[in-house]
Amino acid sequence: MDIALWFAAVGAPGSFWDSPSNVSGVVVLGFGLAAIMLSFGLAKVFKRFNGVAWMVLGAGVAISAYGIWRMGG
Repeated sequence: MDIALWFAAVGAPGSFWDSPSNVSGVVVLGFGLAAIMLSFGLAKVFKRFNGVAWMVLGAGVAISAYGIWRMGG
């Protein structure tokens, strides 16, 4: 399947996907959200938020903020 059809399936207008910074912002935002989910998974495994889970959560929030900033620029 063509990548343009995948982008069209998301429902965002085509002009949004024409900008490389928007595409990279969405990819970075996805990585940030994955890191946030990983931190909650680590907290569940350790039965509490320990230092590692807090660091991964902080990194996920920072990566997500950078992705949102990339999309806004």
